[in-house]
Amino acid sequence: MLADATTNSAAEAALIRAVQAGDTAAFEPLVDTHLDHLRAFIALKLPVAHLVDELAHETFVFAFRNLAGFTAGTSFRAWLRAIAANLIRAELQRYAREQQNQFNYARARELERSLMTGPGAGESAEVEHLRECVAGLPPHMQELVELKYAQDQPIEAIANKLDRTENAVWQALFRLRSQLKQCVEGKLGRST
Repeated sequence: MLADATTNSAAEAALIRAVQAGDTAAFEPLVDTHLDHLRAFIALKLPVAHLVDELAHETFVFAFRNLAGFTAGTSFRAWLRAIAANLIRAELQRYAREQQNQFNYARARELERSLMTGPGAGESAEVEHLRECVAGLPPHMQELVELKYAQDQPIEAIANKLDRTENAVWQALFRLRSQLKQCVEGKLGRST
């Protein structure tokens, strides 16, 4: 049994050296040898069927492109697992960012909807504070809020009505949202 492992290790090292020397066809037996193990490793860490195949593929692509830096005779399987672990970590971070962005978008849309529909019973403290912050804006900024969020006017129409460029309206809305966010967060901080 030990002799088989040594023979397999020597054969694997020979294949790696061949790929490093430019024989790209020698990479295929390495993939065949390690694919099932790598897929199982990925599936245990990230049990999403389509991602298992995708990340296994990306792992082998990365390994192939970076094989020049690999030392033949060391554990190729461990190296593949380390590459896969890094890809899994990156995928989980991407997913977490995407989820947070979706949550932030939904929250912003809910606040906008609350502004458009007017006060309602049982609305959140966030919405109450937002209404207070909007009420404290100068009249020209309140008009901008009214046009964009209550009347749901397109930027072009707002620009024409206010005799401004579309870019100026976009910039004003950006500053307005930032100002309202700070105002609401400030009120929330004081109320807790």
